[in-house]
Amino acid sequence: MDTFQSASNAKIILIGEHSVVYGEPAIAMPIKNIQTRVQVEPIAGPIWIESRYYSGTILSEQANNLSGIFRLIEACFQQLNRPLQNVKITINSDIPSERGMGSSASTAVAIVRGIFGYYNQSLNQATLTQLTNISESVIHGNPSGLDVAATSSSLPIWYQKKRELSYFHSNLNGYLVIADSGVKGKTDEAVSRVRLKVSQNAEALQRIKHLSSLTHDARTAIELNQIDDLGLIFNEAHQDLKYLGVSDPSVETLIKTANRHGALGSKLTGGGLGGCIIALSATKNTAENLRSALLNSGATEAWIERFG
Repeated sequence: MDTFQSASNAKIILIGEHSVVYGEPAIAMPIKNIQTRVQVEPIAGPIWIESRYYSGTILSEQANNLSGIFRLIEACFQQLNRPLQNVKITINSDIPSERGMGSSASTAVAIVRGIFGYYNQSLNQATLTQLTNISESVIHGNPSGLDVAATSSSLPIWYQKKRELSYFHSNLNGYLVIADSGVKGKTDEAVSRVRLKVSQNAEALQRIKHLSSLTHDARTAIELNQIDDLGLIFNEAHQDLKYLGVSDPSVETLIKTANRHGALGSKLTGGGLGGCIIALSATKNTAENLRSALLNSGATEAWIERFG
């Protein structure tokens, strides 16, 4: 067999984080410039995994944290009716973990694509989703399917919990700068914090409804190439998220930096209490200046993604 290489991308929640928990819509964006790459090649002996977290066979008991990936690999070989041996799977990812960027889903997508490609077998979206949800269920318990859809897509995704997951086209001309605060996000804590606030405070519930309205407005702006409007939407959404208590000092530092250096708008992305921010720019030159400024203000990494 010949060596086969595959890839998948990162994702971010563009808008609608936290309101999506209450059945409102969210928009997820594939980030194609941040990738997971997998190489599948022939070796003699048991299946070997090479990654930044683990190097060894899938039979080892020394890597319980990779049990979801091991179960995924076993399921792929079973689906293809292939013996569980004589393959080396090398995983290289640029996606930081625990930042709301779909690291585990992206890894799973790239592995499935790699194994099926190695054996020259066709792979449709339904099978890809079914298999990747095996590892996502081990890692996250009850995955929504959003991360798998976004890390395997080239289109934005409109998502409502238990109601809708659909794709739409972006006609926006502009750039998104994603900056990592260097602080791991705390999604579970953030969701609990918002839930408590909503139960005690009528204003908090109004902020959730406002985030939903902004999400609808954001889709319109993306489809109609209204980049200035989208920037204002970002700013309003961040104020709602800040009120709900899910920002933190590292995030606020980056937001202020982005807004001082020409961003049309900026906001946190994902669960919050750390994680990443996103900033909107109309031109590549401004996006590059934003990236430099964010790195100089404490971001551990920053990427530029072109809309379109």
